[in-house]
Amino acid sequence: MALQLSHMLDRDEVRLKRLARINISGGLPPSATLFNDFPKFLNGTRTMRGKRIVMILEAMLELERLTSPIPPEESMIAALEWKRTNPKKFRLHWEIAKREAMVQRELSRYRFTPHVAVAMGGGGQTPSEWHAWWKGDPKWEKHLRMNSSEALEMILKLTEAGDLTRLRRCTQCGKWLIARFRHQKFCSIKCQQKNFTATEEWKRHRRVYMRKYYHLRKQHTRLKIGRRR
Repeated sequence: MALQLSHMLDRDEVRLKRLARINISGGLPPSATLFNDFPKFLNGTRTMRGKRIVMILEAMLELERLTSPIPPEESMIAALEWKRTNPKKFRLHWEIAKREAMVQRELSRYRFTPHVAVAMGGGGQTPSEWHAWWKGDPKWEKHLRMNSSEALEMILKLTEAGDLTRLRRCTQCGKWLIARFRHQKFCSIKCQQKNFTATEEWKRHRRVYMRKYYHLRKQHTRLKIGRRR
């Protein structure tokens, strides 16, 4: 009896490990244009529903900024004793808690419906193969390839992958982008060059270049006049 119970527990342990590896997919289909469609949604949405997605993203990025310096071993709950022993820490964690509540309130506006379908029969030998996924609001904006629920799912997937901070605004034009590199600040070479031409370094370089150019032109003019004589 004890041996049978042990085998049952072992099988349950295997099943639990298998369940831990399963992640029901969302309704966002992977595609070659996914990383182009998402910034286009953030920059081009015109509906209140879509703009709320942008607001959620901005709030989550602000939470990332606030929480990133906190040591991993520190509790993320605003402990009441900190109010007396460490007021600065208490205020920080209380602010984090308020912002998290706001994000959660906004997230509660969105609904994802479970879907299932049989993908393949078992041939009488094994169970049929099923697919299960969550699908959000199907409403679309005509000029965009991605809807608000898919955009929200994209944000949550990037967050879970640890890539939330790769979503940022271009330093020059303010448009949203997905940074391919950690240090990327601009959405295009054009914005990068435009930003650089506004720096004091470039302006100094330009002044030196123009002085040299002016002197060369002046010398060239003198040589031409000398030849004519």
